[in-house]
Amino acid sequence: MRGNLQSFLKRAEKAAEKIRTWLSEGEFIDTFTHNDADALASAGIIGASLRREDGRFRIRSLNRIDDFIELYNQGMVEARCIIFTDTGSGTLPELTSLLKDKSVVILDHHEPSEATVPADWVHVNPHIDGFDGAREISASGVTYFTCRALNRANVELSAIAVVGALGDLQDKNSQRRLHGLNELIVSDAVENNLLEVKDDIILYGRTFRPLHVALASTTSPYIPGLSGNEQASFQFLRDIQIPLKDGEQWRTLSDLSEEEKKKLYNGLIEYLVSKGLPSGIADELVGKTYDLTREAVWTYLRDAREYATLLNACGKSGKGWLGVLVAMGARSEVLDEAQRVLEEYRLSIAKAMDYVAQPGVLEELNHIIVLKGGEVIDFRQVSSIASVLSSSGLLQRDKPLVALANAGKVVKVSARASKYLVDQGLNLGVIASKLGAVHGGKGGGHDIAAGAEIPADRMIKFLADFDRAVGESLAKPSHKVAD
Repeated sequence: MRGNLQSFLKRAEKAAEKIRTWLSEGEFIDTFTHNDADALASAGIIGASLRREDGRFRIRSLNRIDDFIELYNQGMVEARCIIFTDTGSGTLPELTSLLKDKSVVILDHHEPSEATVPADWVHVNPHIDGFDGAREISASGVTYFTCRALNRANVELSAIAVVGALGDLQDKNSQRRLHGLNELIVSDAVENNLLEVKDDIILYGRTFRPLHVALASTTSPYIPGLSGNEQASFQFLRDIQIPLKDGEQWRTLSDLSEEEKKKLYNGLIEYLVSKGLPSGIADELVGKTYDLTREAVWTYLRDAREYATLLNACGKSGKGWLGVLVAMGARSEVLDEAQRVLEEYRLSIAKAMDYVAQPGVLEELNHIIVLKGGEVIDFRQVSSIASVLSSSGLLQRDKPLVALANAGKVVKVSARASKYLVDQGLNLGVIASKLGAVHGGKGGGHDIAAGAEIPADRMIKFLADFDRAVGESLAKPSHKVAD
């Protein structure tokens, strides 16, 4: 394992000690998080941990860091003690200037901007200690290690950290498994009988949904023609002669024999080849499955990837509070509402993918592919669409995707690159950060996935500069590696 583990853990312990001091002094703790699955899992972990200590706290989900700045300027951030999860590292200069009189803990995994934090702050970020925050640990993992140091009983939250990491697509590798610091979290969860890990085909709802519904529900990876289309999935499974019913009972993936699973996998390869799509998409459907053993088999929370999708749906539908409550352990009516939000979110994603398939929506520039979402794609969901599209096999691996969606006077940008491009030295986070500032907005993220918000009247110039920056990065001979 790369990186300095002891240094990272000491940093987490320092953050835990800071929070412990706040609690002992009876301070009210204001917590702010982003709005994706990893962020809401992080907030759920910190919320459950503070609740265990009978702490006084509030959690708010943000679409962007500017939302926090607006709240602060409106006098709506009165607490002296503040925690940021899954946000903050990329905007250290702005936050340190704004909050110099506050006591702050930042628990993040994005590449940090250069800034010296005040003495009364603690900044926990894997990049500081040599770990890759895009692949080896997410914000929920950083938050978990901090909360485990706060109280060892918080090991029971380890499975939620696994959910967050999967929501952040940190299993997107050749083995479809979590690795790095994430492995330590998985071990905690398995040892405490919170998680079951095994090798299987990765379909959403594989333990309780009818097989054709599970196939149609799977969007990571996105299978053109099958994802989002139950009728087509039903016909595909009939064509490869896999029985869909046992008597009157619909069969699930877990009901299939090993031979039938092989038939399903080989059938998917043949399907992809027949459509002119990369057969490697099928490889992404085989890997480690992570089941939360304390959740009912028939719920969306049993499978950690499905759980992550539910959290993401809440955040991207403007109901981050709902996802935080679920991650903190709320069930009953709260879970029912979250599941309704998930179903609506899936319909929205399916409609967006139909829109993407229309002529002229995708535009190819010299070095990038642009998705012009306009008003059709919800700006809160453009990052989800970018992730789905980048896993679909519909794009070239040698050109990153830059997805756009209008958000009033600004344009929301979400960029994705293939591992092939990252191995050649492309870092989307660096480009987004630099160009975001140049064009009067903000940007940042990871090498493989990044985002930005740019004034609408600067968008054309921003895209031109982004296209050129990608080309210049990939033209550097020293960055190229063998395919």
